[in-house]
Amino acid sequence: MNGLLKWRGIMLILFCAVLWSAASAAADQSTGLDLAFEHLYEVMDRYHGAFYVYTDLSAAGNHFVTLGRLSSTGDDDRVEIDPGFRGDCFSGTTCIRNRFNAAEDNWGGWYFLNGVLEGEDTVPRQNWGDYPEAGLDLSGATKLTFHARGEVGGERVEFFAFGVGRDPWTGLPTAPYPDSSPKVSTGFITLSDSWQEYTIDLRGLDLGYVIGGFAWVTNAYENGGRDITFYIDDVGYDKGRLDEPRFLVSFETIPSSSDFDTTTNNTAFGYDNALALLAFLSRGRPEDLERAGLLADAFVYAVNNDRYFTDNRLRNGYQGGDLALFPGWTPRGRTATVRMPGWWDAEGTAWYEDEFMVSTHTGNVAWPMIALLNYYRRAGGAEYLEAASALGEWIEKMTRDDRCAGGYTGGYSGWEESASSPGGQVKLLYKATEHNIDIYAAFMLLYQETGEEKWKERALHARGFVESMWNDEGGYFWTGTLDDGCTVNRNLNGLGTPNIPVDIQAWAVMALGDYYSALDWAERGTYVEHHGFKGFDFNNDRDGVWFEGTAQMAVAYQMTGAADKSALYVSELRRAMTSAANNNGKGIVAACHDGVTTGFEWNYLSRVHVGATAWYIFAEEGYNPYWGVWIAPNPRTAD
Repeated sequence: MNGLLKWRGIMLILFCAVLWSAASAAADQSTGLDLAFEHLYEVMDRYHGAFYVYTDLSAAGNHFVTLGRLSSTGDDDRVEIDPGFRGDCFSGTTCIRNRFNAAEDNWGGWYFLNGVLEGEDTVPRQNWGDYPEAGLDLSGATKLTFHARGEVGGERVEFFAFGVGRDPWTGLPTAPYPDSSPKVSTGFITLSDSWQEYTIDLRGLDLGYVIGGFAWVTNAYENGGRDITFYIDDVGYDKGRLDEPRFLVSFETIPSSSDFDTTTNNTAFGYDNALALLAFLSRGRPEDLERAGLLADAFVYAVNNDRYFTDNRLRNGYQGGDLALFPGWTPRGRTATVRMPGWWDAEGTAWYEDEFMVSTHTGNVAWPMIALLNYYRRAGGAEYLEAASALGEWIEKMTRDDRCAGGYTGGYSGWEESASSPGGQVKLLYKATEHNIDIYAAFMLLYQETGEEKWKERALHARGFVESMWNDEGGYFWTGTLDDGCTVNRNLNGLGTPNIPVDIQAWAVMALGDYYSALDWAERGTYVEHHGFKGFDFNNDRDGVWFEGTAQMAVAYQMTGAADKSALYVSELRRAMTSAANNNGKGIVAACHDGVTTGFEWNYLSRVHVGATAWYIFAEEGYNPYWGVWIAPNPRTAD
């Protein structure tokens, strides 16, 4: 009897342990999902909870980015400004360092103007009230807030806004298109050597047309004839715009001198934003669907409002923050075109753009199609179907290829035709397995929604190429072809062996519902343990864990019913959320360390990444983003 009771006690303990383990796993899943969505929400709202003048150099949310000098002598050396100072800033990576070099009776300062950009200009010009339709509407704002500190304390400076094109004493217009409000000022204030917050009350002012969003001025008398240096940071109006369509900046950059952190600081990659849209659909709460709709609207806007092209293509990347260029910014005479990413070189006083971001790669057209079509299936809206169809027609017209196994080519690289780029974009003649997987899914979704046979034929044209890239002997997909469209790309990785990416192995399983043995190769060829994490590298040189690809493999394992393997890698992703280098405790970093190689022209860094976070969400949800469906336990046995 005692033995029976003991056995029952052991079974009860084991049963409770199983329940506790299941409950703990469910809690981890819920917590991880909530944190991941919190990250996406924060990134999406970062520049729309307020109307910023400046947070960091080249930040996506900056406005009034044209600097206008104020000087009593016309001597440029008397007032200096550095909007990219790296030092003891209030927040972020950079702040604004200002210097006033005193001389008898002199004064000077700087205006932060909206400016104008016309023709093929790449840098906006000053506007002192001479241009029509070049002001921003800040109606509804009640205060302007900024932070400032002096170098040593005791510096006397006046801060103000508005008044451009108006007499500073009477407030009467002196230019044809002035600020809608006269100057409003703090008066001269004495700065501390520590950061202080200051506020300018805007209640009762006409803010319908603003060209001078912020300014400062000082003089020799107020400072006892001495030179002064002071700093400004985080300047903004209390005007939220959370109902506006917008893109999410892809990476959480960090204070560093790396090219990556400079060039991607304000970049919203189309691929990442398509994934974010699909992630919102996967959870599907009302607030998620609202955000998915804002992203869908942003894609539709981008399709129809390029600064140059009218053929319905998308670029690889856009800028976060405001979706459209500011009033008065009219490249080639076009108003409100979608903003392109880039960065400001404070020393060279020039604006730069990255070639990849302004290019159009075919897969980066297909993923927004997939997102738009899945949103259309959930919410309706003819504009989303029309935009997806227009993108599909662009792929068909501009990249269809009939060489060897067919398929679609890589897209177009470079800048549009201009004085600095007379040849315009260059067609990419290689064919990528990755792109054609995406195109297959996008075209099949279009076929399902429209019933038009042409989309089915085009989908099979892409699939035929993908299947031609299957290496039956090796059990994996090749990356694609060389420029001749026929020769398999056997680009060597750092080990001197053919460079094979892991993503196309997982993606083929998700999109085609076949080729499950590719996961076996991925496990043999790209599994790695690095920096305390288990996961998959981008390719088969195995020099680090690529968390985005690890999440993709977790989803693909769910397709095969390998729940134990999927759970292992999902648990590693949860650990990465709080333990990987440069984590923020919510999103997922792209890689376990900086410099995880791909075998191509770019590397992955340990930066919190919208794309990696979205793939983690799919892995937790058991969601196939290609088809917008939750994964069955084992599709091999499904009818």
